[in-house]
Amino acid sequence: MSAASAGYVDDAAAALAESNVYVSAEVSGSAALRDGLTQQISDASIGVAVFSDNAALEASGPEIVSELADRTGFDTIIVAVGDDLSAGSRVLASGEAMRIANEAEASAGGVDQALVETVQGVVAAADAPAPPAAGVDGGVIVGIALAAAAIVAVIGIAIGLMRSRRARGRADRRLPEGVRSDVALLQTLRGEYAALGASGNPVAAQTANDIGDIAGNVVELFARLDKRSDEGQHSLAAVEYDDKLRKLTAALNRDYLLDILTHPHLWDDPDERIREVRGAVSGVSEELLENIKQVNARRGLHFQVSLDGLIGRRKELQDWEREFDRAAEEGGPTGSVGDLDRG
Repeated sequence: MSAASAGYVDDAAAALAESNVYVSAEVSGSAALRDGLTQQISDASIGVAVFSDNAALEASGPEIVSELADRTGFDTIIVAVGDDLSAGSRVLASGEAMRIANEAEASAGGVDQALVETVQGVVAAADAPAPPAAGVDGGVIVGIALAAAAIVAVIGIAIGLMRSRRARGRADRRLPEGVRSDVALLQTLRGEYAALGASGNPVAAQTANDIGDIAGNVVELFARLDKRSDEGQHSLAAVEYDDKLRKLTAALNRDYLLDILTHPHLWDDPDERIREVRGAVSGVSEELLENIKQVNARRGLHFQVSLDGLIGRRKELQDWEREFDRAAEEGGPTGSVGDLDRG
């Protein structure tokens, strides 16, 4: 995190040491918003930090959530950067705080109301009773709960699609179409890894940072290729990284590494699988940096990292890639969160 970014986080961390809410002076109506959120939180262990869009130039919302989680004692952290909400919690189920924030952001009439709804949703989730024991009545109730969970999952996918489209709209328009979709998917996944990292998973937190670096360096690589006006090298990089990022996204998706980190006991050889994907992430990240240096030195691009071995070793990833290719051939949405969920 850069020095400028650290300034935003330092201000928020210092304020959250004294109260539950920090609202940047750059935010319009900051005092009223701070008072309203403080009243909503009451005595709950929730810290809220609200920034203007300027903070996004230095760090993403999920990155700030992770940083504030490390530096404060709150059970839950909620962050707004402009109108973009992020959240993480040590006491709710993995990803639940982020889901609540996403839903509030999609349904509310503005960031102020979305923050209030997120606080209310987190408080309600923390106070919710444990599921009843199985039995004659319990079985019926559990069945209803599972049906409700399925509805929530569908809503979550729809919200994810909305966020993915918005992220794609923010992506650098100089990117080739396929690569732009890959980067948008990576940006969506980065938020989910950051939320899991904020809940105390260090591998997820590091992976979120690495995904952010990869997405940023892809944009940087193609921007520099554009400046050189080297159509041949640009086309070569477009083909190479569309394939490479698609395979990397398969390994990072919700039904693979993210699920392994969340439920390692449900997978065989979880540590080996994690090492494989982490190795792939590191390899792609290092190659991107080398390619940028090659562009700067006006040398031809060299690609040495292949993810075919990773895909070939794991049937789950082979299935994901086949589904992705089939959707592309049928003209379907090849870059959606729905594609990720097919695992």
